[in-house]
Amino acid sequence: MDDTQTDDTSPWDAWRSRLAASRDRREDLVATWQENVIARRGSRSETSTRWGNATAGSLDSTSAAVSVNKDWPLTKGKIAQLFSQTPEVRLTPKQDAFRAAVPVFGRVLNDTIHQESVGTAIEEVLADVVNASGIGAIIVGCEKRTEMREVPEVDIATLPPDIQMQVMAGEIRIPMTQVEHVVDVRYPCDRISPADLLVPADFTRSNYSQSLWLGHDGRKTWTQAQSAFGLDDSVKDEALSGDKRSGGTSNSLNTDTTKFRDTDVVNFTEVFYWRHYYHPEETSFKAIQRVVFVDGIDEPVINEEYTGQHRIEGGGMVGVLTLPIRVLTLTYISDDGLPPSDSTVGRFQVDELEASRDAMVQQRKHSIPLRWFDTNRVGPGTRSLLEKGTFQGFIGTNGPGDRAVGEVARASFPQEKFEFDRVVNSDLTEIWQVGTNQAGGFASGERSASEARIIQQNFSTRVGQERDKVTRFFVGITECLAGLLSLYGNFELPEEIGASIGDEGQQRIQTWDRTQIAGEFTYAVRVDSTVLLDANQRIEQLTRALNLTAQSGYVNPKEVIAEIWELSGVDPAKVVIDPQPKGPEPIKVSVSKAEDLNNVMFLAMLMRTGQGPTPDDLSAATKLWQSAMTGMPPQGSEPQGGPPTEIETPEISNAGWEAAPRIDRRQADGGA
Repeated sequence: MDDTQTDDTSPWDAWRSRLAASRDRREDLVATWQENVIARRGSRSETSTRWGNATAGSLDSTSAAVSVNKDWPLTKGKIAQLFSQTPEVRLTPKQDAFRAAVPVFGRVLNDTIHQESVGTAIEEVLADVVNASGIGAIIVGCEKRTEMREVPEVDIATLPPDIQMQVMAGEIRIPMTQVEHVVDVRYPCDRISPADLLVPADFTRSNYSQSLWLGHDGRKTWTQAQSAFGLDDSVKDEALSGDKRSGGTSNSLNTDTTKFRDTDVVNFTEVFYWRHYYHPEETSFKAIQRVVFVDGIDEPVINEEYTGQHRIEGGGMVGVLTLPIRVLTLTYISDDGLPPSDSTVGRFQVDELEASRDAMVQQRKHSIPLRWFDTNRVGPGTRSLLEKGTFQGFIGTNGPGDRAVGEVARASFPQEKFEFDRVVNSDLTEIWQVGTNQAGGFASGERSASEARIIQQNFSTRVGQERDKVTRFFVGITECLAGLLSLYGNFELPEEIGASIGDEGQQRIQTWDRTQIAGEFTYAVRVDSTVLLDANQRIEQLTRALNLTAQSGYVNPKEVIAEIWELSGVDPAKVVIDPQPKGPEPIKVSVSKAEDLNNVMFLAMLMRTGQGPTPDDLSAATKLWQSAMTGMPPQGSEPQGGPPTEIETPEISNAGWEAAPRIDRRQADGGA
């Protein structure tokens, strides 16, 4: 109940007055918004006077102005710079106890974001904000499909064991009751047309969550209205006889109203407001009230505490803790809650450009080739052909031809006109912050590295601020979705996630009150993750990060390497393998004397690292020693010049261990 009511008025008259003031404020701007959309489409309104004023004095009364469509490329370029892909939401638990819920809740949340096409809705809103109206909005909702099912009036598990046995045996029959069971649920994130958005007429801030209330007008078929608002057939005539915006004045930025002529349409207004502003008894600053008005029905068809949140013991709230209508603006005009769009601010420059282009067209139209001829020198037959404009060949004369026929000099288009166009386009670039330089190139001429850096820094600063606003808008939508999911979502534990959090994590999830999970996280996205990078930019980014962190020991580089190969056009499954086990690092040792090689422990350490001699090594060394002692080549080799000569080799016992003392004696004697 509204606290502003009096005994002599309806309790809802105050609300209808607020909504009417909001609509009046909105209607003052709708015509401008529609003109912006028309200009972007490349057409023009029959009732518009823009072009006539812009080209006054440059055109005759019958000519049509030239339309220069700057809104189309500028809008598309600006949207791509602000949001070109849907980022992944990252959750940070406020308490360590909820850390195990991150993989489960985060996966469900990100899957829902993609299933409900949140990215597409944001792109639609950006078209409103950048081109049409300077303001855009999305409403986050929850729609359920239910059916009635029979369930026991008493939970069998709460009965004594002996009674349970009798129930199971059919000796005792428990009465059944019909309950509503949720069969399916979805979480639509729908764009609200700026021509339907309702903001308090006296709202002058930029954070729309601080508004006392937010609402929107809408239209549904009778069947949809019945399902959404629980309407009874007894009110059908009243609901369909209300103010038919669908058949008259359209709440749309599309001036073609023919598609809104369905007579079976219910017009409604949905409002969400902070309860503590209008209900003095309210104890929570987060409590929200939902009210739905239907045209033709005096009383609201819905007046209830918002079902997207629940009260918990102690007076707190869980679920959605902000108004479910999320509003986006990219700029702020002092004390104005409805700022202009880029198209609106740049309209004067576009009008000037169209006037200049019109002058150019008219000059070209009227600058047609004209010839003169000397009637005393040109015969009647040739004269007739020249006057008709059909004679385009050579004219034979008895005297100088240039004295008989000539061409009248035509005025050339002034060069200052082109400089004028360049200045106007420069103004548009500054207003929109979209141009050749911002797209990655240079407008004209050569630039030094310092100039390029300054240009990029200026662009990054200004567009970065607007990207941050879009990111916060996205995160706000995410928080609403998280609140609804915590109340109504289905959190199944995928096998791979269950393995990652372990048995203890799974037990924790089972014991948690999931309705309180949403408020235990902060939500964020990766910096600049809303902007799509090309393959080379992404590879450079990943390579730089890999070079900085791969050797730290805290990073698993496999996924990064796989993405690099994928971006390079190679299937990672064919080239990426798990790291092969490495052997022990070689021992850095030096052999000071031959006796070291006789040490069993020293030799074992060498063999462990692959540095010790193998049996083949020992055999080859023995043969080499024998050759050194006898002067004969080792067995198995043939000297040059023919087969070896057979000689007797003295028998030496344990020849391999005889070498060491002799080598030592030679070293002691100072021999080489």
